[in-house]
Amino acid sequence: MKNAIRSAVVVFFGALTVASMLGQTKQVQRRPPAVPDAQQSPKTEWDGSVFVLDGMPMLMQLHHDTEVGTGRPIDVDVFVIEMQIMNSDGNLEPVGLQIHNFFTAKAQDPKNAFNPHNARDCRIWNDLVLKAMRKRDPKSKTWPYVEFVTNTNARVIQTNEDGQVWWSDDVQCWGSSDRFSPF
Repeated sequence: MKNAIRSAVVVFFGALTVASMLGQTKQVQRRPPAVPDAQQSPKTEWDGSVFVLDGMPMLMQLHHDTEVGTGRPIDVDVFVIEMQIMNSDGNLEPVGLQIHNFFTAKAQDPKNAFNPHNARDCRIWNDLVLKAMRKRDPKSKTWPYVEFVTNTNARVIQTNEDGQVWWSDDVQCWGSSDRFSPF
């Protein structure tokens, strides 16, 4: 009887040892370094989802920043858009909510970019929408607005002042008008 109990205990502890060894196949994940080796996010397969922001342009400003780790100068456009009610489904968005969008003033690879002038186009649309708003007939039933679109997995670069900044290759802007008035 003692041998049977002793054998059962040995088998039990042997099973626990094997199970614990097999359960440790997953490696420990470490936190990323404070200054990553690759400052640019890799190009990943686009899943079809986009970030769309409609509203009134409030600020378009170019300023100078530097890349994290290298100190390399980068020109960054700041495009502030105030959300408005556009094609509302009845759920009203808050008035005065301003979203700051940061993107590079130049394409990452101008020779191979689909549209190397996306940043310039955003500046042009900003000016056109603001001009249309100033000249808008108060009795008009349409309101001009700007639309800012980027892929949800757009490439970014880390900067010292602005943090993550989209590459302008991955953003688009255009203007339009709608029958819903802003608050």
